[in-house]
Amino acid sequence: MDPNPGDRIAAPPAPDQADRTDQPDRSSHQAPRVLRLRIVPWDVVCTVTLLVLLVVLATATTWPARLFGFLANVCEGDTCGPVPFGVDYYIRPLVWGGIGAAIAAAGIGPVVSLLKGWYMSFWPVLALALLVVSSVAGSILTAFSARYWL
Repeated sequence: MDPNPGDRIAAPPAPDQADRTDQPDRSSHQAPRVLRLRIVPWDVVCTVTLLVLLVVLATATTWPARLFGFLANVCEGDTCGPVPFGVDYYIRPLVWGGIGAAIAAAGIGPVVSLLKGWYMSFWPVLALALLVVSSVAGSILTAFSARYWL
């Protein structure tokens, strides 16, 4: 038994959707979404210039041979000595993963920035940084493993 039955007030029932004639049906009359791109001219110029320089560095210079020349010294097959923790097996995946991440950053990153309204010019710089980091990490692993391959 409720000690104070008069304290409760019953709420009126909610009106049905069909009873609402004063509000239009919003599901069928929505305006189409408009995609607005925020483009800054200096950012587009810098991004295109940096991407062109990155492609020129990768194709017309000796940078790939200098950055990834250590891959010629990587021991393959069963003739290699055992390396602690098997780190020699991670050299090529690390290098190719870094190259793939750099290509993705340079190719997809500006499009994402364009859609999100961010600045785009940092993506080619990030791609170059990814290439350098994967090169340095791969050469460190190669130098460490070379002692055990003899």
